Amino acid sequence: MCRGAVICPSLFFTISVTFPISAPPNESVAEICSILIVLAIVFLMIGKRESLSYYGVCMWEGEYFLQTNFFLFLVPLVNLPYLFSGAKINIVLALISSVFISIMEELIFRSFLCRSIEQISNQNKAIIFSSVLFGCLHLLNIGKYPLVIILLQVTYAFAMGIAFSVVFYECKSVLPCILVHIAVDLLGAFEAEPILIADIVGTVVCSFCALYFYCFVRNRCKSET
Repeated sequence: MCRGAVICPSLFFTISVTFPISAPPNESVAEICSILIVLAIVFLMIGKRESLSYYGVCMWEGEYFLQTNFFLFLVPLVNLPYLFSGAKINIVLALISSVFISIMEELIFRSFLCRSIEQISNQNKAIIFSSVLFGCLHLLNIGKYPLVIILLQVTYAFAMGIAFSVVFYECKSVLPCILVHIAVDLLGAFEAEPILIADIVGTVVCSFCALYFYCFVRNRCKSET
């Protein structure tokens, strides 16, 4: 299973293309860049057909998957207050956007980046480093929201990254991460403006979720292997 020759040199590529995707000159360029990034990553992942399962592009494993990962499916509820914020959105476009962004970010940060870092280090560092990058990505919102909201978003995303990464390794699939990510983004699309209390509660909930997955689920998986 020698994938290092393909994956490790591409680690720099993953990091360098991740941060500009949310802040190009206009939306058309953003969409084109995002599509090209996803296509490039998928192309790198399917150099050999059997490597798709290595990157978690498959159904999840685990007889007790739902019981173990129950808390993961509660994460979208932190954005539930935004359903009542009064924002009027095109639900079809919001769903399409949520699906695309979730697939793109999970392929980059979980499937590709975690495996890339793992090849040159280990899974624990892959979980932490990919989650830090995922959190820092939300610094692109500086200037759009108050600083306290930005810091909460960064912490929230970092915690979600920890939970998603552990689930990715635990069930050997990125699919549950994508599904939960879609729900989070779709509910967040109803945001008319940031709700400080909701963001604080959501960050606290996601932080406890991250601790649960990293300290309990991760250790359980290591003990079983």
